[in-house]
Amino acid sequence: MMQQDVMFPSLDSLPKIFSLSDLKQRLPGDGEHALDVTLRWLEAGVIRQVAPERPVFYRVILGQPLSEAEVLQALMRTFPSVVIVGGSALWRQGVSTQQDSTLECAVAEPVTDCNLNQVGLHSRPAGWWSVMRQVGGLSAEGRHGATMLSPEMAVADAAAFRDVWMPDRDGIDWARLSTARLCSATEALLPLRPAH
Repeated sequence: MMQQDVMFPSLDSLPKIFSLSDLKQRLPGDGEHALDVTLRWLEAGVIRQVAPERPVFYRVILGQPLSEAEVLQALMRTFPSVVIVGGSALWRQGVSTQQDSTLECAVAEPVTDCNLNQVGLHSRPAGWWSVMRQVGGLSAEGRHGATMLSPEMAVADAAAFRDVWMPDRDGIDWARLSTARLCSATEALLPLRPAH
């Protein structure tokens, strides 16, 4: 029995969000064994992969969905460039009265898919991060360690890319936005705007 525990570790001994390298550190021998264990857990449905081609996983516990903090932790480990955007950024900063049903996030990495059904994941072009830094488009607040767009940049980014959820115009507290920063953010994103 003891030998079997060494060869097949308890899933409960791992954090709720873990990577293949985390599992490799807990298993003796080469990385192939960790990959075999991971594949067995995936087939059994006790873990899920955050995104295809990325070795980050989360434990599936019936009746216990991932919290927002866990979702963001999983996203940050899977996509280091993740940023909260759109109406999600506005609501979390108190600029919108309408709450999102999907956590809107953007990443600089090419996105194929995300297995977190409570997340809307959107790809941003090369140069997007540079623009964010140049115009101060990132909020000082953040959320559970994740970066978030400033309210002005969230509005400008949503207008430029048109792929994220935004609250109704009446649901935004426009008095809390700086017109000058909104104009600056909109102008800075013009070269990156996709042709529609």
